[in-house]
Amino acid sequence: MELYFASLDNSDKNATGKNLISFSIPDIGLNFKAPFAAEEMALDYASLLTLLEFVDVNPQLFSNRALEVYCHNFDLVEQVEKKVVMDASLVPFLQKALAYRKKLNFSLNWVPRPDNPALNREID
Repeated sequence: MELYFASLDNSDKNATGKNLISFSIPDIGLNFKAPFAAEEMALDYASLLTLLEFVDVNPQLFSNRALEVYCHNFDLVEQVEKKVVMDASLVPFLQKALAYRKKLNFSLNWVPRPDNPALNREID
């Protein structure tokens, strides 16, 4: 099953003035967006962790399925794959992502920006 995540800046001037975290699971027709205040890389990690928490609390939707997680942030994919971050403030995010990886057994892959449905600005 393919799962996508992203963060969106607040250029659309959403009501909160905050950036958005987003994830999309096309196989079940789910698109999620929520306001979140963080810097760009932390925002992408927050999007990933929100997606993984959703998977974790809804096992009935994901059991016995290979989970392929995609994002367009190549640096984040590399950090999780290599288990190292350049910014110490991101270490807690990386640790949580790695803990979910052990628990949920997902692959994390890069996808070109135009192919990431989590970047769709429309809120369903």
